[in-house]
Amino acid sequence: MVRILSAVAVVLAIAFGAQASYTCQCNFSDGSHCCAATSAQGANVPCATVCKDAHRNSDNVACNAGGKWSSVSAWNVQFRAPCAVQNFQ
Repeated sequence: MVRILSAVAVVLAIAFGAQASYTCQCNFSDGSHCCAATSAQGANVPCATVCKDAHRNSDNVACNAGGKWSSVSAWNVQFRAPCAVQNFQ
């Protein structure tokens, strides 16, 4: 019984952790990749909001697509150019 409860607790922790974060790929207006943003801290912010004023971290180039974004997996986001950190309140 304890093993079953432990397994259920792990599954629930993973599920709630995945829902409380975001992985967004912000795009340029032509649809090409600009930068990727993640939040492991649990910010529940829509990707359109994250990408609205996004800038690429390496050269501060603005995406300028008005929040255009596409989905990216947690695995692939680590290989994308990161977005500059924004403070969402």
